[in-house]
Amino acid sequence: SQDLNLTFLFLPWFSPLLLRFWFMTGVFAFHSFLSHFPPALFLAGLILLFLARKRDNPVLGAAASLDFSIGFLMSVMAVFSGLLAEDMGSKTAVLVESHQVYSFLCVALYGLCMVFSYTKANSGTAIFFYLLTFLVLGASVWSGYLLVFFSPA
Repeated sequence: SQDLNLTFLFLPWFSPLLLRFWFMTGVFAFHSFLSHFPPALFLAGLILLFLARKRDNPVLGAAASLDFSIGFLMSVMAVFSGLLAEDMGSKTAVLVESHQVYSFLCVALYGLCMVFSYTKANSGTAIFFYLLTFLVLGASVWSGYLLVFFSPA
C-alpha cells in the first residue's frame, strides 16, 4: 500500500501511455505469464503417468499428481487473470467468448484429471478424461493464440 501512495504523488504527471504501461506490466498482464503453466504441467503430468505405468513406479505417479494439482491451480489463476485482461474490448465477441468457454471447460476437466490422478490414474475413464482435457487445452491455447495474434484490433 505504500507503493500505491507513492503512485498518487505522481498523478499530475501521468499520461495515458504511462497508464497503459502500468496495466500491461501490472496484474492485468499477468495472464500471458500464467497461461503457459497449465499446458506445460498437464503434458508433464501425462508423461509422468505414462512412465509410472510403464516402469511400475508409484513415485512417478505421485509426481504426476503433483503436476496436475499445481497445473489446476495455475489454470484457475490464468482464467481469473484473463477475465481482467485490459484489451478485451478491442477484440471480437466470438473470439473472446470462445476462448473463455474453452478455458472454463479446461479448468473443470483439469480438476477431474487431478482427482483421477490421485484415485484411479490408469482406469479407462481417467484415460478418456486425460485425452479430452488434452484436446480442450489445445483448443484453448489455439483460441488464445488467435486472440492475441490474429484478431482485428
